[in-house]
Amino acid sequence: MNNKNEIYLVFKYKKSITYYFFISLMLSIFFSCFNDLELNQNNLKLETSAYLIQHAKNPIYWQRWDNNLYKNLNSEEKLLVVSIGYSSCHWCHVMEKETFEDQQVANYMNENFIAIKVDREENPEIDNIYMTATQMMTGSGGWPLNVVCLPDGRPIYGGTYHNKKQWLEVLGKIQKIYENNKEELYVFAEKIKKGIQEVNQFGYTEDPPPFESKILKNEMKIWSEKWDYVNGGETQNQKFIVPVKFNYIQQFQHLSKDEKISNFFQESLKNISLSGIADHLEGGFYRYTVDPEWKIPHFEKMLYDNAQILTLYSNAYKEFKNPLFKSTVDKTFSFLQNRMKNVDGGYFSAIDADNNEGEGHYYIFNKDEILNVAGDNLELLLDFYQIDIDNPSIESKYHLRNTSDVKEIISRYGINELTLKRKRLAWENQFKLIKSKREFPMIDNKIITSWNAQMVSGLITAFEAFEDEIFLNQAKKTFQFIQKNLVINGNLMHTYQSNKAKIEANLEDYAFTITAALDLYENTGNINYLEKADKLNKIAIKKFETRDNPFFTFTENPVLFSEIISLDDNVIPSANSKMAENLWELGQIYENKDYIKRAKSMLDAVIKFFEEGKGKDYSQWAQLLAKEFFSFKEVIIIGPKAKKINTQIKQNYLPNVFFQISEEENKLPLLKDRFFKDETLIYVCENKVCLRPSKNISEALKQIIN
Repeated sequence: MNNKNEIYLVFKYKKSITYYFFISLMLSIFFSCFNDLELNQNNLKLETSAYLIQHAKNPIYWQRWDNNLYKNLNSEEKLLVVSIGYSSCHWCHVMEKETFEDQQVANYMNENFIAIKVDREENPEIDNIYMTATQMMTGSGGWPLNVVCLPDGRPIYGGTYHNKKQWLEVLGKIQKIYENNKEELYVFAEKIKKGIQEVNQFGYTEDPPPFESKILKNEMKIWSEKWDYVNGGETQNQKFIVPVKFNYIQQFQHLSKDEKISNFFQESLKNISLSGIADHLEGGFYRYTVDPEWKIPHFEKMLYDNAQILTLYSNAYKEFKNPLFKSTVDKTFSFLQNRMKNVDGGYFSAIDADNNEGEGHYYIFNKDEILNVAGDNLELLLDFYQIDIDNPSIESKYHLRNTSDVKEIISRYGINELTLKRKRLAWENQFKLIKSKREFPMIDNKIITSWNAQMVSGLITAFEAFEDEIFLNQAKKTFQFIQKNLVINGNLMHTYQSNKAKIEANLEDYAFTITAALDLYENTGNINYLEKADKLNKIAIKKFETRDNPFFTFTENPVLFSEIISLDDNVIPSANSKMAENLWELGQIYENKDYIKRAKSMLDAVIKFFEEGKGKDYSQWAQLLAKEFFSFKEVIIIGPKAKKINTQIKQNYLPNVFFQISEEENKLPLLKDRFFKDETLIYVCENKVCLRPSKNISEALKQIIN
């Protein structure tokens, strides 16, 4: 009986193995066929990215980025076409219409290439690698970014916009070389690969030469020779605001008491606020202008620009109390609330430049519309909005810019300020009515962690400048959105789309979120924000630190064939510069020598860029260097009125001051043993040596400024 059972069980077990092997084999064959089939169709309809979905109906067999998928399934070893863009990119739309929607292009690409679409906002690391490659190959770059790669992902061609004819010629030539002289492409690809790896390597010595503050002054002198003293900003054919540069200019002019630089800073911000890069009807700022006079913008609106502009103009108001700077913050905040905020407190990434009529057509007006709105006040309206009726701005249409001299217009037309204000409001209402009948450009509802963290910091600076709780409350709500939706098992995620967190966070996400938490802590005294900042900081160190230099990699693991280490500050400050600042501030709060040493090592390693005259591209680094080499003070406010006093003091522009507050007894190093019941004391310290505590704000400010 037992023997029979044993025989039966063995037979049953062997049958089971055979059965499951058969099922596994069939499933393997099925999924293999399914995967092969997937590469023979456009799969972007499965995505949540607005940019990828825009290309879901193209006849090209687009796939999303997935290095392993194409490596494993590309049995024919086809070349890859990696096409990178973002939802609000005008020329991406143009190339799609002229090239990627064409059936002849699609047939050629589908037969000979694996076609991959990348949303650069979803996968900035992929964009970084291929943008670096394209700049190495051509000397320039931009979007759409179109790269042809070997099957292993190494680039062999890079370019931007191509019409149908250009694109077919490029692909045809490359494919011919690949078929007839493959080795030539492999040799070239290896050179590009090594070049990219070298770009992401930094020589570092642990014993750097001594640094003197005069290097900052010399660098500022060199940089200021390239400023546009008529229109503001730098002398360039296209104008980007780049708030991080203006942040440093304000700090430097304040610390050095340089009147010329101060005038340049104020006039630049005034011109920008009244120029064509600003939306004078709905608020907010466009990405850049296509001319050097800030007249005609490229009409997309990005969250990161507008979030940073909140900080820039709030800080400018703190120092100069110009009502224009306050109204700029108010209009920008109103725009962000009305157009870019979701119901739970997060902010969307971008608004497209185009609607169904074309680029910018939601925002501009034709001659008949101008005449109807103006009525009997045509000359006044034309002067106020700087319109030359005989010279349309764009395709027989006009773009509005506010006058830079209200007093001159009032004098010229013999009216008072109140009358002009009433007329302007009436015009705006009529223009808005016209716009309400147009299709609004697409909003990319992707929520990006780092950009939302920048929004938190911008809101906090606005709260400091204007003492308005609406900014602080929204900052708390947005930070809570990040904590609730973009943190999984203690780790940050990069984006939130279709009610789901996607893609592991990069260094930029961690760096800006830590900064946001520290900003909230500094203005509320809530220890939970500090603990979150320190926890994220420890995770970031573990994930992204390098062995060969003091910097951090952009991603936890190498991207394709290279680590990414980015240091220069661009339209967004570099993640490494923000990490240095975070380490420095956390080091001060906790008296953590390791954090302070890390920050100092990072600063030591970037000094060479200032010695080489490249400091303008390292403006966030310069702000931290200025704290090291100009007078720097700590302000500790402790007691039941700490938050209130902190807010009142921070209405002043105090760039080289670190604040720490508590309404109750606290054991943190700078707060320990300084609490006395029923009284609030203000300690002003330098290098941890404190003056006699004060209860009076005016007296404390004198101690801070002196």
